[in-house]
Amino acid sequence: MTMPLIRFDGVTKRFHAVTALDSVCFDVRPGEFHALCGENGAGKSTLMKILSGVITEYEGRIELAGETLVVNGTRDAESRGISIIHQELNLVGDLSVAANIFLGRELRTPFGLLDDRRMEREAAQLFAQLDCRIDPRAPVRSLRIGDQQLVEIAKALSLGSTDQAPPKPSQQRVSPNSPNQIAADPDRSAGPARILIMDEPTSALTESEVGRLFRIIDRLRLQGVTIVYISHKMDEIFQHADRITILRDGQVVKTLDRDATTPREVTHLMVGRELRTSEFGANRTPGDEVLRVEHLSLPWPGHVRQWRLKDVSLSVRRGEVLGIAGLMGAGRTELLECLFGASTEPPQGRIELEGRLVQFDHPNQALHAGIGLVTEDRKRFGIFTEMTVREHITLSSLSEVAAAGFVKGSSERQAADESIASLRVKTAGREAAITSLSGGNQQKCIIARALRTRPKLLLLDDPTRGIDVGAKAEIYRLIDELCGDGLAIIITSSELPELITVCDRILVLCEGHATAEFSRSQFSEQKLMEAATALPTQPLAV
Repeated sequence: MTMPLIRFDGVTKRFHAVTALDSVCFDVRPGEFHALCGENGAGKSTLMKILSGVITEYEGRIELAGETLVVNGTRDAESRGISIIHQELNLVGDLSVAANIFLGRELRTPFGLLDDRRMEREAAQLFAQLDCRIDPRAPVRSLRIGDQQLVEIAKALSLGSTDQAPPKPSQQRVSPNSPNQIAADPDRSAGPARILIMDEPTSALTESEVGRLFRIIDRLRLQGVTIVYISHKMDEIFQHADRITILRDGQVVKTLDRDATTPREVTHLMVGRELRTSEFGANRTPGDEVLRVEHLSLPWPGHVRQWRLKDVSLSVRRGEVLGIAGLMGAGRTELLECLFGASTEPPQGRIELEGRLVQFDHPNQALHAGIGLVTEDRKRFGIFTEMTVREHITLSSLSEVAAAGFVKGSSERQAADESIASLRVKTAGREAAITSLSGGNQQKCIIARALRTRPKLLLLDDPTRGIDVGAKAEIYRLIDELCGDGLAIIITSSELPELITVCDRILVLCEGHATAEFSRSQFSEQKLMEAATALPTQPLAV
C-alpha cells in the first residue's frame, strides 16, 4: 500500500466551549484527489486551516511524508509546499490583482525594487492558464466575487510558477521536542505547491469557469500535486474524487472510495438523516401582487455594453418565489441592488411596491418600505467582524426592542434567541463572536437579521453559496414556510437545480437582458441554460 502523504492522528481543536474537531484520524495519499465533506460546522475548514498554518495551536499530530509536521504560520506551510484557497476570500481590496497574487513574496528587480511588470506578466500567464480575462492591474475591490475567487485560485497556483526564483537551499530544522519532528524553515522561499487545499473553490464560478478549473486540477495532478477538496457539490465530488472523507460534528464518520459509495450515502453520512427536497413549493397559492418592475435599465458608464441591465420587466406575488437565473455577469446581483436602492448608478424604469410607485436612493429607504436583502458576498457586505451573533440578528430591527430610544437588553436577547432557535443556528451562544461561526451559520444570522424587519419582499442573492446540503435543505424549508405566511421572495442562484427546487417561476437573464421566463411545469436545466446563453436578439420559445 502507498505510504500516506498526510496523516491526521487524533487532531482536536477547541474554541472555548465549542469543540470544532474531536480526535480526527484519516490519511491522504500522494497525488490523489481527496474530497472532504460535511455540514457547515462539521470542522472541515478548521482542519484545513490547521494543515495550512492558519491555526497553529491544536492537540494531536499531523504527519507529512512520515514525519511530524510543525508549522508556525502560512509562510511555513507554503515553504513545505502546502497552499490553501479559502472559502472566505482573503484579498486586500485596495491592492491590484497582481499585488494580491504575490503578496508577501513580491518579485523584485536586481536593485531591490518591486518588479510590478514581472508580477503583472506572471499574473496574466496564470489567468491564461485559467482561460479567464482579468486585468492584473485592476484593484481587487472593483471585481465581482466570482472574479475574486479566480484571483484566489491564481494566487494558490502561483506557488508553482516556473518563473519564480528557485527556493534557497536550506537544511531541514529538527524540533528539539522529538528526534523525528521537523518544522518548516522560515528562510526557505515558497516552492511549488505539492498539496493544494481548495475550500469550496467553485461556489461563485460559472459552469465554464468550473470546467476550466478542473482542467487545471487535472494538469496539476499529472505534475504530482495532491488535492484536498472541500465541497458540498456531489456532482463535482463524484466526477473527480478518488476518496471521500465525511466529517460530522467534528469527528470522522467514514472514509470511502468514490466507486464504492453513492451521493445519497455520502449525504446521509453528512447529516445523519435522509434529505428530501422534491416537495418544496408543491402546495403554494400565490396571492396579490407585491412587486411589479417595468422596463428596468441600469446604465454602465464607460463600458462597451453601456447597460448592466436593459429593459427588464418582472412581477412577484405574495406566497411566491421568483428565481433569477443567468451566468456570471448576466446582471442577477445588479437587479436585486436596483430593487434595494443599492445600485452603482440610478436605475431607469418603473418599480411598484404593492401598487405604489417607489424610487429608492438608499437601502435604508427600501428597508423601511418592507424590502429585505441577503447579499451575495457574505464577508464584504453581510457581517461585521467585531459584532456578536445577537448584535447581527437585531441590527436592522433595534426599534422593535427599544423603549424611549434605548435598547432593552432583555427584549433584544429574547429576539436573538428566537431567531437562533427558528433557524437552527449552531453557536456557542448569542454572545459568541460572529466570526466564530461557520460560513453557513453566519449566513443564517444574516437571513435572520433580514427576517426580523418583517419584510413584504425578501431578496436572496445566492443565499446558499458555500453552504452544505443539510443547511441548504433547512433554508429551502424556511423559504417554503415564509411563502406559506405570505412573503414574496426573489432568489438568485448560480445552481440551476436549486432554482428548480424552490421556485414557482424563473426569469432568465443574459448580458443584462431578460431572455425567457418559465413556470414550474416548464422547468428543465437544458431550457434554462439555453436561455442563459441566448443572444438578447434571439428570444427563445418556451
